[in-house]
Amino acid sequence: MKVGMLIAMQNHPDDYHKDHELYWEECRLADLAESLGFDSLWAVEHHFDAYAMIPDVVQFLTYIAGRTSRIQLGTAVIVLPWHDPVRVAEQIAMLDILSKGRLLVGFGRGAAKLEYQGFRVPMEEARGRFIEAAEIVVKALKNERFSHQGKYYQIPEMSIRPRPYSDFNGRLYGATISPESVEVMAKLGIGMLAILHATGIQRWPRSSGITPSTAT
Repeated sequence: MKVGMLIAMQNHPDDYHKDHELYWEECRLADLAESLGFDSLWAVEHHFDAYAMIPDVVQFLTYIAGRTSRIQLGTAVIVLPWHDPVRVAEQIAMLDILSKGRLLVGFGRGAAKLEYQGFRVPMEEARGRFIEAAEIVVKALKNERFSHQGKYYQIPEMSIRPRPYSDFNGRLYGATISPESVEVMAKLGIGMLAILHATGIQRWPRSSGITPSTAT
């Protein structure tokens, strides 16, 4: 069994801490992960609210990569509909080199109206955009050259550079909550990143625009 640690930069709904103070404290905890024997350190992407405040998980994990030597680094998750997939593939490849192959990549499609509104992306396009973006990222990481012609993205034949440090087989995952998502990840040829989701009453920060969803 391997045991990991998750960093979310979650502030109190009433901003009990200043954001920069919370960041420094959470980074102090992240620094302890490797010395305490954890196998992996994960970061979660969220935007526009104190619920969780890591808008760029790759940037945060790059910082951690420079402060560690053994622990694996995981994205839980990069929300693909909010990003250009070619740019995401480049960021992943670069961090994979800087971490010497310690990167584990989790993708997701997000569930918060607040965040979709902030990025001006219609929520009804979430699943379609996620599937296409994931296809592009996987092709970009695994192939020297690739192209894509879809509904949301049209990409001429190209190659990302630098190339990743090592093969990403077994290191790519997709967040799954609904049964439909399991089928999507299987078709993409990537692993499942199980996201715990309880039914019934949910306790969420009062100020948060992030609401529970049963679909990922």
